[in-house]
Amino acid sequence: MTNLFLKGKKDLHTRFPFVYLIIVALFGILIINLINLQIVRGNENLFLSSTLKTSEVVVRAPRGLIYDREGNLLVVNRPSFKLILDLTLLPKESEEETISLLAEILEVDYDKLQGDFRSRVYGEGTERTAISQITLLNDVDRDKIVSIYSRSEELPAVFVEVGTTREYIDSSALAHVIGYVREVSAEELESESNYSIGDMIGSIGIEQYYDSTLRGVNGKRIVETDRDEVQVRELMPIEAESGRSVRISIDTSMQKKMTEVLGAGIERENADGGAAIIMDVHTGEIVTLVSLPSFDSNEIVKGLTYSQYLELSNDARLPLYNRAISMTQPPGSTLKTIIGAVGLEEGVITPSTLIESEGCMDLGAGYEFCEVGKVAFGQINIYKAYERSSNIYFAKTLMKYGIDKLNEYTDDFGLGQKTGIDLIGEQPGIMASKETKQNMQCEPWYLGDTANTAIGQSITRVSPLQMVSWIASIANDGKYYKPHLAMAVVDENGEDIEVFEPEIIHEVPISGNNLTIVKEGMHQAVNGSWGSAWPLRGLKSDPAAKTGSAEAWRKVGDIYETQGHSWITGFYPYKDPQYAFVVYLEFGGWGYKSAEVMRDFLLWYDGEYN
Repeated sequence: MTNLFLKGKKDLHTRFPFVYLIIVALFGILIINLINLQIVRGNENLFLSSTLKTSEVVVRAPRGLIYDREGNLLVVNRPSFKLILDLTLLPKESEEETISLLAEILEVDYDKLQGDFRSRVYGEGTERTAISQITLLNDVDRDKIVSIYSRSEELPAVFVEVGTTREYIDSSALAHVIGYVREVSAEELESESNYSIGDMIGSIGIEQYYDSTLRGVNGKRIVETDRDEVQVRELMPIEAESGRSVRISIDTSMQKKMTEVLGAGIERENADGGAAIIMDVHTGEIVTLVSLPSFDSNEIVKGLTYSQYLELSNDARLPLYNRAISMTQPPGSTLKTIIGAVGLEEGVITPSTLIESEGCMDLGAGYEFCEVGKVAFGQINIYKAYERSSNIYFAKTLMKYGIDKLNEYTDDFGLGQKTGIDLIGEQPGIMASKETKQNMQCEPWYLGDTANTAIGQSITRVSPLQMVSWIASIANDGKYYKPHLAMAVVDENGEDIEVFEPEIIHEVPISGNNLTIVKEGMHQAVNGSWGSAWPLRGLKSDPAAKTGSAEAWRKVGDIYETQGHSWITGFYPYKDPQYAFVVYLEFGGWGYKSAEVMRDFLLWYDGEYN
């Protein structure tokens, strides 16, 4: 009987002899190559291995873009050249020669370049900082780069990095909103493991708040170079992950127009500065946020010298200071919108309640509290009180329910606390109270403190952002929205991949009927025959508003004079509110001066914009 297994095995050997030949040939090739590498070319390869240098090259992640609410680009990444100094290759004794040569090639002032170099490398001391590499100049002209390359032997510590420079569109109008990028510091490199030398990170504005979203993740290349610094090969490349882009709620056209009219108002009234905000009352979205004076983000990114930066940061007009969120001042008569709302809710006044305005009232101890100009209005109700901005009406109203009761409500209106906007640098301000006065001034609370609080003149301090937020809650019948700028994170095609929904922090504890009464009073402050917000009268957008004039001390020459900060706040349109607004002029005078700024904006909004 035939063994089928043995027969099949014998047939396999017979049919496929070439399989064995291939295996033998492969082993032969491997042995020959091994002999060639180890014996024939052994000395050559040993020499190469001893002269090749392996180094790690960071591949910068492209930073995400920023769009406005309509999808218009507000910032782009433009290809550029950066001049890098490797301090490990630059002995201290060669610094002066290197900087001098660079100044000659780049055709820049030596003292400025040297000053910038020393401030970056030495700070205020005499020893170098721990950082081993700096970006000496950003966005260098291509022709200058060619000149640098042509003299590379004289500049062994100087390198050129091909990358991108952040370019801001409408940079001055949006500087405080968008911010800018800067090179990571030595301290940040030590504290944050995700940073690499030369990384650009966000500084102020959206660039800072959403830095981790915009920045992405760097990649790297492991390269081998020979002794002539010629790349031989690349090993294990790790791709960079681009940062994600962000769409914000700013309406660029409205932002630019508000910047224009606010700037004109500041110049007209000889004010020190100003701020203006417009907020959507149904979402908390910030449509405009302007702070003036401003600065040019592109100039900072391109690279300021140390002296230029000192000049900017020490400017008495404070252009780097975001007045919209960081500045806090007495709110003046704008606070009467809250004083009246609480009085109605507590039942100490009604729309028909009449309070005598006698021009001045005696608070005891020889202290008088008066209307502006000591004008007596007689018996007035809440509507007439808002129209004339009566000091006595609202002071007497607050006296009926007291400062402690007011403090129970002002928390809900957001006073004395941060709103939580997605910007760094917001200040909480101060809400007057018995405890706060005792802590600040070591004095008890007096009746005069109550009267001054009612007209926003005590120790209360608010920011423009806080003011527009509480007015928005009045306009929308009690919903206090968290103000915000970011609307969504978007992909490379501009499509939303993460949406930031509107967030209601809480409901203001004032009934809809009582808020309606306050809104009617604000409307009369615009349209009444004696309306304090009269510049807004007759506009198509039909706003309701409240002015404020907050007394403060201003240094004029060598002396201090009493002058006023000018406020206007309100909403429009009156019958179906869409936007809340605030305009502030620092030492701008009476409240109607800010109203004139808002009028100029609304004339454009009602006409050209719509």
